[in-house]
Amino acid sequence: MLMLSACAASSTTVVDEEVVTNKQPMATYKSLVIRNFELNRGLYTSVPEARMSERERLYARMPDELAEQIKRYVLSRHIYQDVTRDGQTTGTALVLKGRFTRLGRFRISITATLHDGVTGQEVAYFRQTLWDVFDTSQTLSNLAREVADFIDRIQYK
Repeated sequence: MLMLSACAASSTTVVDEEVVTNKQPMATYKSLVIRNFELNRGLYTSVPEARMSERERLYARMPDELAEQIKRYVLSRHIYQDVTRDGQTTGTALVLKGRFTRLGRFRISITATLHDGVTGQEVAYFRQTLWDVFDTSQTLSNLAREVADFIDRIQYK
């Protein structure tokens, strides 16, 4: 499935792929546990931490900031009874994991997966790229909103 949608004036979002593989309706899950997305340090710097620039330090904080913003957007939609960052998984919990696959001044790409809280089996997959990225904080907000939109869209699949 390929979808194109516009975000802020300074960026363009392309949803590269969206797949739901769960056999039961997604609406049966009552809680969401959000894990920090993985970020390979080699994507944004090759220098030791002591010599990192301010921009590189901002990149290093992106996984934590993205997870917080995803939590805020998901909570605002009242999809789940409980949304936590590092909570316990139960039989009715989904776990959101992801990773940054590209990170640069003009493009950020991520993959996000939802896993069943009991079995750990992947039940949904989402891949997205933001182009024309100028402001990292605005981009994180756009990414978080897109991930929350994905979670909302698949509730009745």
